[in-house]
Amino acid sequence: MFRKLLLATGLALALSFPAHAADPQKFGDEAKATAFCKAGNVVWFNPDSKIYFAPGSQFYGKTKAGGFTCRAFADKAGFKASKGN
Repeated sequence: MFRKLLLATGLALALSFPAHAADPQKFGDEAKATAFCKAGNVVWFNPDSKIYFAPGSQFYGKTKAGGFTCRAFADKAGFKASKGN
């Protein structure tokens, strides 16, 4: 009986906290990301804001935290595209 109660409590706690996606795969530099993701699919992600930036945008490659990754990886990790910056 105690075991079932403990299991039910653990399950309730697990369901009450939202799951956080991990950061997307990070490449050492833009060239490595391009070789893996193909040209046109590379973005710069900022883990603090959960936003990614396309090439040519104001913060592409410029935030302190972050890195180059594939657009699909960023989307899968829950990051959102920047809105014109």
